Amino acid sequence: DYRYIGTIEFPDLYTMNISRLVILLALVATHREVSGKDAPRPHLVFVMVDDFGWYNIGFRNPLIKTPFMDNLATKDGAVLTRHYAFKFCSPTRRSFLSGRQPPHNGMNNAATATIDMRMHTIADKLTGAGYVSHYSGKWHAGHDVVAQIPTSRGFNTSLGYFNGACDHWKQTDLEDGCGLVTDIWDSNKPGFGMNGTYGDYLYVGRAVDTITAHDSSTPLFYYLALQCAHDPMEAPQRFLDLVGTDVPNQVEYAFSAVIDEGVANVTNALKAKGMWDNTLMVVSADNGGPAFSDQHAASNFPLRGGKYQLWEGGIRVSAFVTGGFLPSTMRGTNISFPIHICDWYATFSVLAGADPTDNHEGVPHCIVPCLLQTVSFRFLSLSHMLAARTDSLRRSACSKISCGWCSDDGVLLSWQRRIHGAAPYFPMRVPLCGGATDAGEHVDVA
Repeated sequence: DYRYIGTIEFPDLYTMNISRLVILLALVATHREVSGKDAPRPHLVFVMVDDFGWYNIGFRNPLIKTPFMDNLATKDGAVLTRHYAFKFCSPTRRSFLSGRQPPHNGMNNAATATIDMRMHTIADKLTGAGYVSHYSGKWHAGHDVVAQIPTSRGFNTSLGYFNGACDHWKQTDLEDGCGLVTDIWDSNKPGFGMNGTYGDYLYVGRAVDTITAHDSSTPLFYYLALQCAHDPMEAPQRFLDLVGTDVPNQVEYAFSAVIDEGVANVTNALKAKGMWDNTLMVVSADNGGPAFSDQHAASNFPLRGGKYQLWEGGIRVSAFVTGGFLPSTMRGTNISFPIHICDWYATFSVLAGADPTDNHEGVPHCIVPCLLQTVSFRFLSLSHMLAARTDSLRRSACSKISCGWCSDDGVLLSWQRRIHGAAPYFPMRVPLCGGATDAGEHVDVA
């Protein structure tokens, strides 16, 4: 299989002191040697699902009706069981788009949140490498000036709303403080006359139309940022009827069915176009479901906490990878190695033949990740900080990890709290919980 990249063994992740850029170049060279220089680059599709709870997909919750995604994840793909994001929306989206962890690209979730203009987005990278890049759905990554909107950040076309939330049917803005204005933008102009249709019908519909019209000989990057399952709690009647009333929350469960149909429509469009066999698709929530907030629109069972919290339920998100580009040996598997959403920036860049670095004077550097050739996943780039998370944390690790933050008694803080910047703001001892045997984070092992 030309998509297989050979395994590299690293004897000690903690003390590894080899240039990650050299590793990247070596792996790309290996890939080209095996596949041939003219081998087609994969089409790349990233589906960001808003406020999607860990327990809101059918292969975890038998009451949820998501048959298409269940099959796509557990039979035709690989479930990412430790895929991490930020605890709420905008920092996660900017992390994915910029390749930087949230502390280096802002943890603001307001309407003014934006990606530093000096940074190149993943769309900039891929478009510069010859891809055609499109986006539809929720942006929430800057719109104060035209230079911050999607078509100014590398996307050839876009359709979506700028803020963090809007009415699903009317597209009226709920966050900008400007009253009931309509928040929908079509590439370089307002989407006059487009409001009044259910949001994800619009955004999935644009994705399907774009794929159908695409020249499949040119590599495609599509970023689909679904509006479901964010509040307001509004779902089309046919999905409410599908899930019925004998469920804990009818709209919550209907949201999952809307998402399932959207992913199905995009997948089927790729198959109809003959592109699926050379597509790598990632489906991921942007944060844990809002199980403990004013939204009450999700469940993260058995994880502790939810959106707005740094417990696993807030940042360990439901995700899977699929597509014909994924080696057949990986399909139907679980990948348990820790992954952060910013890792896709370099992963996609490498697969596209683009430079994965993005360093500029005065700007926090994009981490130059290595393609760690784990037994389970042969394409995923992982930043140097991921190596710090193990299920049996040791005090000695603090002296070995130059980037790690330690509590004042020398115990290594949990991976998610270091990633998301909690340690500098909490000088007191922070509980260290979690691991493979304590998903609910009930036991402090520090």
